[in-house]
Amino acid sequence: MLNEVQPHICFVGSSNLALALIGGLVLKGFKKEKIHLIEEKKNNDENMLKQKEKENGLKKADIVILLLEPKNLKETLEPFKKYLARKVIISMMAGVDIAKLSTITGSKKIVRVISNPPVLTHTGTHVLIASEQMDQLDKDVIEMLYSATGQTFWAASETQTDAIIALSGSGPAYFFYILDSMIKTGVSLGLDKQFALDLALQAAAGAVEMIRKTNVPPADLCGKVTLANGITESALRMFDLGNVSDDIRLAMKAAYHRSKEITSEIISEIG
Repeated sequence: MLNEVQPHICFVGSSNLALALIGGLVLKGFKKEKIHLIEEKKNNDENMLKQKEKENGLKKADIVILLLEPKNLKETLEPFKKYLARKVIISMMAGVDIAKLSTITGSKKIVRVISNPPVLTHTGTHVLIASEQMDQLDKDVIEMLYSATGQTFWAASETQTDAIIALSGSGPAYFFYILDSMIKTGVSLGLDKQFALDLALQAAAGAVEMIRKTNVPPADLCGKVTLANGITESALRMFDLGNVSDDIRLAMKAAYHRSKEITSEIISEIG
């Protein structure tokens, strides 16, 4: 499909996520000449972009993807509204809502993207949030582009942003933490470190696939793989005694509230 639909894309600002997306698109057959990358430059300690380079990239673009520091957003983009107003604007920036992006760029077609770190290995998650003016064809193209580095999901409302970040954006780190604890414990019980890593990773991958293929809720699968007074049951009992479920809930709520705080800080910074 990427070989058939290839809009001109201009990245304004850069990050590892942007480079991963560009790499994923090229691997899927997207033409390099359709991609324009404008990186932030530093001159006299101030962030700026080469104006001519920027104008050329923005003029050609069908889609503009923003990865700027939010504090530089207004200063960088407002002079170029005449180019941006007719474009589809995608923001991969934290804390800047659709209304503010529309005001700054002049465009009514806005999509916010919340990505997580596995995007760097093309196995990530992109949650997309669209303005009301986005038509289905544009949404289909954007979904296709982002599928080059992971699975895509459309959120029903921008009000879900902080919950999405707490679950999906930060989610991989929770699993890294749990896997690290499992590996360390396996080593303490006499396993070789690499062997423990391999077993833990396969246990995690197998558990995910079992949920996907059986379509059985995780709580029900816990019951299905556990025998009364058995080995697995003894481990799960310790989780319950340690209130692990409450700890996870509290951790995600902390991430949720911190996301709200950061958004407020960014909004104040932008003005």
